[in-house]
Amino acid sequence: MRTLFSVNKNVSSRLNKFSEQVKNSSLENIISTIEVLQKREFAVHKLREIMVKHYKEVLETPDLQGIIESNTWLFGNKYTMLGAEEDDFQKISLNLRNHVKGIDSIDEGDFESMDLESGLDIEGVRRQVDLFLARKNIGFNSRGESYYQCTIIEIKRPAVALNEKHLKQIRDYARIISEHSGFSMEKMRFEIILVGRKISDKDFDINSALETADANNEPGLVFSTKNDRIKGYVKTWGTIFAEFDLANHYLLEKLQTKRGFLEDKSSKQLVDELQKPAE
Repeated sequence: MRTLFSVNKNVSSRLNKFSEQVKNSSLENIISTIEVLQKREFAVHKLREIMVKHYKEVLETPDLQGIIESNTWLFGNKYTMLGAEEDDFQKISLNLRNHVKGIDSIDEGDFESMDLESGLDIEGVRRQVDLFLARKNIGFNSRGESYYQCTIIEIKRPAVALNEKHLKQIRDYARIISEHSGFSMEKMRFEIILVGRKISDKDFDINSALETADANNEPGLVFSTKNDRIKGYVKTWGTIFAEFDLANHYLLEKLQTKRGFLEDKSSKQLVDELQKPAE
């Protein structure tokens, strides 16, 4: 009887807590929030599965491009609504990117020895193209003043391990942007995000910069201009997944979503599902 009483009391307590939540927010909003979080959790687990098991099969275009465009929230809450592709900004940014020396070239040193030993098709990887996205939105600072937030995402092929060469490339890209007259407006801020499946075990420059960023409580930051108008970030997919898990740890723990549904899915099935917006 004591056990039954304890269970009933626990259930009653939870119902009272839920009732209080409903008072402060509509039931529809609560359900909608849970649905969005669950869809995002599923998306993260599908993408994690791709990066661990299927990364040699997935192409940047159209596979990863469709996934990123449907799930820009992966890069953080402030990227939840990256605007639709703006032709002028995208074209100018891509044209400037083309002036970065060797940005599309692949060297033997860009691969990890383990991948080479497992029979990675290097020539096949070389024929792929890196994924590049450029978006311009209106943002607001702490004083409520508006500015143009320009986000540039450079995603390297999953088979490539990020190293100092790639860091130099986005630094060069930042320099070219800073010298471009069309991007010299004070009301424009840029974030260049370099994304890869992993950082090379032999790399020093990126790892050193990331350690400094963590010490200064700006995870992923690898460089910034004096006025912070242009910032460069390096993120691995593992870091992106971890940031999502940590940011939503409490709610995810309460939801305890079942994940066994991924076990038998092919890379094509996962890509097709991920290209549908998660919200």
